Amino acid sequence: MKDNQVRFKLYREKPVFQFFVSLLIILGVGGVLSFILNLAGIFFFDGDLSMLTKSATSLGANDIKLLRYLLIVQDLALFTIPSIIILRLMNSGFSGKFTEFKIPQLKEIGLVVILTFCIFPITSFTGQINSTMHLPGWLSGVEHWMTDMENNADTTTDLLIVSKSFWLMMFNLLTIGLITAVAEELIFRGVFQKIFYNMFKSGHAAIWVTSFLFSAIHFQFYGFIPRFILGLAFGYLFFWSRNLWLPIIAHFVNNAFPVILVYIQGLEKLNTPSDVPLWHQAIYLPLPIVISFVIFYYFRNRKIDSDVMNIDQEPVS
Repeated sequence: MKDNQVRFKLYREKPVFQFFVSLLIILGVGGVLSFILNLAGIFFFDGDLSMLTKSATSLGANDIKLLRYLLIVQDLALFTIPSIIILRLMNSGFSGKFTEFKIPQLKEIGLVVILTFCIFPITSFTGQINSTMHLPGWLSGVEHWMTDMENNADTTTDLLIVSKSFWLMMFNLLTIGLITAVAEELIFRGVFQKIFYNMFKSGHAAIWVTSFLFSAIHFQFYGFIPRFILGLAFGYLFFWSRNLWLPIIAHFVNNAFPVILVYIQGLEKLNTPSDVPLWHQAIYLPLPIVISFVIFYYFRNRKIDSDVMNIDQEPVS
């Protein structure tokens, strides 16, 4: 379809305008869909949204079912559907095909899985450091509020991640693992990182700003640093591979691993604090860091080779 057949050409607008239009689509389309589907969920599960203000420890079985449903609604209605609309408007060809979704090579998938497992000890180490950080005394009230939010979020996550059967574990892999990975990568890497790249004319700036938003929007302040590192990893994977499937796979593995671990070992063992001193953990960090850099170097070189090939293939006028 030719451009003149498309009245609203978002891809031709300035990045700041693209950003605000994207927010409007997310809040408008996503907000309306979420409202309608949330009402349907309340009717179906015979619940109410007041349970969101309850302590996670006081939630009943029906509340947890509704909470699982609301999580799916958030991912699909607030993130996935608005992202598809935005990406379609940002697609200059408007062919209905997204170039970001190319089938990755098996070797690339394997490297991404290895990379994700290498990042686990890095985020675990930085997470422990992050959890010991404290605000100045005059912000003690804010810190108590942040701590309460963090503890309640952790307890809610624990309730959702527990799998008492194999099929519930598979359901958690679908919702917490796959759907969340697709939804968040679409909105953050697929939409915002591309807009910020056009805005700042710098891939690094776009990745770091997007990673900051990615971590901040989870409102888990004592997990900000490890989630920010994850955002950087996902961002550079997308930037260097130009394939949204690779950060989605990495995101899925990151979310799926604790789901499987809880099913096999139980929640208590997963939440048991490590008795290994931080300095001892730091000794083992160089190996996963080096492996991670080697894998990133591979994808970076693939991008450079691809850019050179595209330049060589351009017709001479």
